[in-house]
Amino acid sequence: MNRPSVRLSMAVAAIALAGLSTAACSGDDPAESPDMVPAGATSSLKPSPTKQSKPKGDTKIVEFKIVQQPKCPEGTAVYRADAVPVIIKWKVTGATGIGLSVDNPDLPGSYGNYPASGTETFTFSCGGPVGSVETHTYTITTTGGKQTKKAQVKASAKVMDTGRGGN
Repeated sequence: MNRPSVRLSMAVAAIALAGLSTAACSGDDPAESPDMVPAGATSSLKPSPTKQSKPKGDTKIVEFKIVQQPKCPEGTAVYRADAVPVIIKWKVTGATGIGLSVDNPDLPGSYGNYPASGTETFTFSCGGPVGSVETHTYTITTTGGKQTKKAQVKASAKVMDTGRGGN
């Protein structure tokens, strides 16, 4: 690989790692690390480790709820109502973040690890038979606190059709 390709690969890797990070971007000046950014590109991301502050106080799940109910797609190919994704929202205190699980409450963080507050949007699976109700369970488990707390919410949607243009 030539040097510009290595720089581009390193920048792409840094961006991918930053997307998995639970810490917020710091807004650092990209000019301070020219070896990580290809010529002509700008970035506020650095591959250096981030510091997380230690949580203070007791661990508490302040909020965990569904902010948008899911809906399965319905109708014919001509008059089709698209699916509506489910959106969950959380906020915890006394912890550095949460582990999120979907339909797998016994494996904390199996879907991923997230900051102490945030939202996540999920495409809702509607693969059951017409007329059945699909239900999915979303579980958060606090991480990095004095105690570990867990909470669950469930979302359901009725399967309206097979998605093949008819009921």
